[in-house]
Amino acid sequence: MIAVFALFIASCAAPARAALPTPDPAGPGTPFACRERAGQVLHVAVDSAMYRSAIAINVYVPPCYTPVSDRLPVIYLLHGGNADETQWPDLRVAQAADDLIAHGAAPFVVVMPGGDYRAGIDYAAFVLDDLLPEVERQFQVSTARAGRAIGGISLGGYWALKLAFSHPDLFVAAGGHSPVIDRGHADDPLDLARTANGIDHLAVTLDAGAADTLRTNTRQLAAVLQARGTPVALSIKAGKHDRVYWRAHTPEYLQFYRQALK
Repeated sequence: MIAVFALFIASCAAPARAALPTPDPAGPGTPFACRERAGQVLHVAVDSAMYRSAIAINVYVPPCYTPVSDRLPVIYLLHGGNADETQWPDLRVAQAADDLIAHGAAPFVVVMPGGDYRAGIDYAAFVLDDLLPEVERQFQVSTARAGRAIGGISLGGYWALKLAFSHPDLFVAAGGHSPVIDRGHADDPLDLARTANGIDHLAVTLDAGAADTLRTNTRQLAAVLQARGTPVALSIKAGKHDRVYWRAHTPEYLQFYRQALK
């Protein structure tokens, strides 16, 4: 079950609210006119069989989200190895999402789970068996491949790419941002990129800072995907393996995922 802990407006300048925004039924030509200009980030928790405990997650919902709205496209963003569910909000996901929607993008939801990557934990199993079913049960998000994307930072990028390459029937797009590519396992993203079936129609985005030591493996993964015809966008720009770099590119990440989603 998911328990809601707190609710706040994503925009730092806006006051906190105690409930989801409600639509204004008076809008001409549409079912309602949305007066909200900022989405919200919900602090929630998912009971996890894998962790045997509740795992905190943050969920961005767009302006005028209501529990009775149509199911919305959803982006799952996984944190880095030394971070938690607060990392992506700190990278200004809510502000970037609000800006995309304000400039004409259709509304979408962003799920930013916690959960550490300690030894003995199969994070992919947590995502598949605990996170997705509960989020899809409690939130108005897509349950279809065409409406799901997944990405991650560093070690979160490893898990995002591994999940997408192993289950291309579940995700339409995947991203690795300064990703860990090869941990010496038989089912690492680099190995799966060579051997996995069904990834040819998966949209992939990869990037790393020019001063990031992981840029070499990131380029290698892109080359493997390109060689087999998988659509992949590769970007190596100025920056390091840090939040300054990721924060600068968060709007680009969201734009890629949103364009891939139906």
